[in-house]
Amino acid sequence: MRVLFIPAAVSSHHYPMVSLAWGFRSAGHEVYVAGQPPVVDSVVSTGLTAVPVGAAYDLLGGITAAADQVRAETGEGPAPTGDLSAMSPAARHRYAELRTAPHVRAAAAMAADLTGLARHWAPDLVVSDPITMVAPLVASVAGAPLVHHLWGPQPASLPKFPGYGAPLERWPLELLRLYREHGVTPRERRGIATVDPGPASLQPASVPDRIAARYMCYNGPGALPDWLLAPPSRPRVVISWLTANTLTDTAAEHPVAALARAVGRLDVEVVVTVRAADRAALDIAQDRVRVVQDLPLNALMPGCAVAVNHGGTGTALTAACHGVPQVIAPYNPGLSLNAEALGASGAAIALPAASFDPQAVADAVATVLADEVYAKAADTLRAENQAQPTPIDVVRTIEDMTLAGATA
Repeated sequence: MRVLFIPAAVSSHHYPMVSLAWGFRSAGHEVYVAGQPPVVDSVVSTGLTAVPVGAAYDLLGGITAAADQVRAETGEGPAPTGDLSAMSPAARHRYAELRTAPHVRAAAAMAADLTGLARHWAPDLVVSDPITMVAPLVASVAGAPLVHHLWGPQPASLPKFPGYGAPLERWPLELLRLYREHGVTPRERRGIATVDPGPASLQPASVPDRIAARYMCYNGPGALPDWLLAPPSRPRVVISWLTANTLTDTAAEHPVAALARAVGRLDVEVVVTVRAADRAALDIAQDRVRVVQDLPLNALMPGCAVAVNHGGTGTALTAACHGVPQVIAPYNPGLSLNAEALGASGAAIALPAASFDPQAVADAVATVLADEVYAKAADTLRAENQAQPTPIDVVRTIEDMTLAGATA
């Protein structure tokens, strides 16, 4: 069987698919991963075959520009944290439209390349991120079933995406036109199933035609340093953050440096993970604080006592996979979904969104270290994830569905 994966143009949406893609390869299937330029190197680094598509459009750039455009049009915009509560209903509605438009443009940019691939390579199955609006079109052109693949807990807004549940009358006109230009009839839902990786207890939504799956931690390639081969002499606390962003326009220091300074006052070993591009922005010179760059969290998490993070799905679920309790301070309200789910599980302390306080984070770390209830809840979550079907199990389920002629 030929299987075509189409992730959104960001590595954090590609990484959760890697294990399933290799599951199909291991089961003897051919696998291509088609993506826009931002994910091509990521795909190649996994040893999978990448097919570059849609180079004419920058999806993330378009999403970022939406905030500037709504301010120019309405005089209102999201707060630096992403909070929309201060915006008027009309401005919020317009911002939602502007945030949707980049996904439509990305679909248009990829459509010609992907439909050409669909006709030439003729995939038997398409696996796609639900926010990749071109995927149902490509599956229709190929005459292949479509399986959606979540990246973690499903946001409430996801069923509003075209092809994943949005009524046709709510589809952008440009997207309807794109489908018709390619001879494809738009449908509210095209997928036969949705792969949902991770513990079911963290999933707040009803997932359509859900295929349960174990969350397999993949955070990119890397080499294991020698110091990780020995147990730490003090409780190890890992700090992982959106280091490419500053928390506020007037922050006196980088938020990661502020966190390291506050947590480093405890009797712990602090490990701060950063990307190479962000290393120069951090000025951390403190005993018992180690800064590492481009080290996959999956390699670092074993042996950690607490994980401090912003609530990003890949980071939070990697900690959950290893049974590491967490302190989560969401950088913006959009990350509160993960923070609230993990807080409700008892495996994390979830701090309020948009109120960054390094000392509050340090106090929460001290609480987690002092009360074993958090570690026990984290271990329960780890066991729940381990009980989920493996990638090979999921491959067999999908094989059975396709052999049975499942369509949508």
